[in-house]
Amino acid sequence: MDPRRAEEEGLAGPAIAAPVVAGDSYLLVNDRDQDMEAYDHSGRLLWRVPCLAWGQGCDNQWRLRNSDTPPGLYKLGAIYRGHEANPNPPCSDTAMAFGWTSFDMEELEGQEAASGRAGIMLHGGGSACGWPGAWQPRQALHPALGCLQFHNIDLRDRVLPLAERGTVYVGVFQER
Repeated sequence: MDPRRAEEEGLAGPAIAAPVVAGDSYLLVNDRDQDMEAYDHSGRLLWRVPCLAWGQGCDNQWRLRNSDTPPGLYKLGAIYRGHEANPNPPCSDTAMAFGWTSFDMEELEGQEAASGRAGIMLHGGGSACGWPGAWQPRQALHPALGCLQFHNIDLRDRVLPLAERGTVYVGVFQER
């Protein structure tokens, strides 16, 4: 599946199509639009939410450490359910940085390795929000260290249910 449309034209993105089957989902992240669109296995648009693929380093330069999310195809891996484990945690670096829910993103095109990077995630929170700001449902979105940044509530209520039903592929599109 490749749900690209005119809005992804001119952006660096996945070189291969996601092998989506019934029950799977595809999340399309567009750096220029600062959003994520979710599609079901048939290519039907499910929803659109704000998302940042910005790093704290140079803009439009995903090959550098702490910069934008490397473009390409990923799939969601391990899920970390901080909010389920403790909906009212004490302030900690982990709770502040990753928020309610976070997901490992497994590269499918070697995009992290080719850039000398690893550990790209999809998460809420945000250390720049401070505490308890990083734990709010719709916390401010700030550039991360290369991860995809979301509102806590969108991860819990939109992305997590997709991950519980099937494989979730993520296509990241970046400005060149």
